[in-house]
Amino acid sequence: MNKCFRRNSLLFSILVLLLVNIQFTRAQQHSHGGSMADEPVPPFNATGDEPMSYALFPDNKGYFYTHVALMTIAFWILMPIGVMLGIAKSSLHVPVQLLSFCFAMGGFFFAKLYGHSTPHLYKGNSHHTLGWILFLFMIAQMSVGVVRKIANAVGRSTSYYEQIHQEEEETLDYPQSPISLSGPSSGSSSSSDRHSEASGETLHMNEFTDYTDKHHSKDRRQSSTSSNTHTIYDADSDDGTANENARLVVSSHHDNMPPSPNNGLTMRLFNTISPYIPTIIKNAFVMIAYNPFTKVVCRYFHLIMGRTFIVLIFVQTLSGLVVYHGVCRSWEVLGCIAHLIKGGIFFFYGVVTFGRYLGAFANKGWAWNYMEEGVSSFSFEMIESCLIFTYGITNTWMEHFGQDSNWTHKDLEHASLAFMWWWCGLIGILVESRSLRRLLERTILTNTNTRAGSRNYSLNPFPALTVLMTGISMGNHHQDTAYSTNIHYMWGFLLASAACCRFVTYLSLYRNVPTDAQPSRPPSELLGTFLLIAGSLLFVTSNSGTLLWLRRNNVDTMFLMNVCVALTSITLCYVATLQIIKAWAERREANKQEERRQQNMEQQQ
Repeated sequence: MNKCFRRNSLLFSILVLLLVNIQFTRAQQHSHGGSMADEPVPPFNATGDEPMSYALFPDNKGYFYTHVALMTIAFWILMPIGVMLGIAKSSLHVPVQLLSFCFAMGGFFFAKLYGHSTPHLYKGNSHHTLGWILFLFMIAQMSVGVVRKIANAVGRSTSYYEQIHQEEEETLDYPQSPISLSGPSSGSSSSSDRHSEASGETLHMNEFTDYTDKHHSKDRRQSSTSSNTHTIYDADSDDGTANENARLVVSSHHDNMPPSPNNGLTMRLFNTISPYIPTIIKNAFVMIAYNPFTKVVCRYFHLIMGRTFIVLIFVQTLSGLVVYHGVCRSWEVLGCIAHLIKGGIFFFYGVVTFGRYLGAFANKGWAWNYMEEGVSSFSFEMIESCLIFTYGITNTWMEHFGQDSNWTHKDLEHASLAFMWWWCGLIGILVESRSLRRLLERTILTNTNTRAGSRNYSLNPFPALTVLMTGISMGNHHQDTAYSTNIHYMWGFLLASAACCRFVTYLSLYRNVPTDAQPSRPPSELLGTFLLIAGSLLFVTSNSGTLLWLRRNNVDTMFLMNVCVALTSITLCYVATLQIIKAWAERREANKQEERRQQNMEQQQ
């Protein structure tokens, strides 16, 4: 039975791919109309009125190349690594982000030098405007992160010394009752509350790390309590006075600094200078910087911006390429923006799918793994359907921006595509809604008295079906040149093939239900990820301005396809490296916590 099912699934997949390929081949032949050659493109500035581009301007290239190198190091290497370290709650998160900020400031400085040493060659330079926005966002995020780090350090230290002072007073008042010090005091409760709030200050999503933090914090609290009690009993056995008891308690606390899972560079620096800061200044800083605004608003701002920066960096890089090469001028910029947005959506869709394959979101059951019901409020297919619906319902009314107020055939094609996404997303939401599913099950149970089975994974085909129909539709998209038709055919076929890979995944999950919490990593998703990213890169380049630049530089479709495949492989290696760094950082922090726990146990003995 199992072999038969697998054979039928394979035959079904091959049949779908053949049908899609036949459809694309017929559409390509029909669009070419028997002529495979395009008219030659005139050279640059053949008419004498074409503006100069920064790529052709020969002066001050050193400033430009230095700017590109520094920004690449800052935003494509250090910042993503810092985000991964933040998710892992690593002590290296702050130093890496500060280093990224320094490189970004250097790149910004050389960008200003290049901009002031060259004439303005691109009217409406969006790269310049987005650069200022990115610069301000980076300063805001960095400032919020530093303030919260310092405030949390001050809050933990202040609570710690308040606890020492309170225990010292209790010891002086009740020298014969050492047992009272072993119980949890209000000061320790306050410190625990602040510590629990501060423990989630960085970007974090890992369940195992949270579980380890809780257990290690509990062990350290028990170790600290037993250590304090043991010290007092030793003092009593030596017939010491109450003052000696108090000094021993304070000495014991100073020898064992307050435990913290994030005892990294920030805490070490603060613990060094903390004894020299007056308590009133620390308390004032805590009230100003450690309040509900900084704990809630600033925390989520820092968290959201850390993830949004990845998208902003992608957009800023593409805008820099557009401005540097001088493409997409005047009204053509609207077509470039449309291809950037749509191609960017498929690009990040492929990146996220590859992340799921590697094990991201496994704690929510989104890595094609088994999780108990109720762990996540919604499935990843619900997110996909909501994004499809939102994109469709907004872009249906935004596909007619241009110089001409009359609707053209191409405008109607774009609007109909968005209209299709609108309703495909809506039916995907309805199918995926757990509330509607429970309502239907309740009706069936009432009439048949049967028991509904639980299913902890989704087999919603509509997100993949939307991608499939989009690929087929764009493969039939009318184009003015055979060159553009070939490129649209290629990325349409890649997207449709990626959707077929998702169908294969659903067939395998339907036959072999996940029973383990570890990611199942279906190979069909790995193939689909590759096709999605490759198709999205071709999608981004298929606008009229970029195609004209490619034809002028004699870039044929074969060369362009090979470059996109290479960039796709580079992207997958890049994402896998970031995931590996995150896993290494989590293991490093877990080992450090285990070492601290062992040291505390040795000190007790």
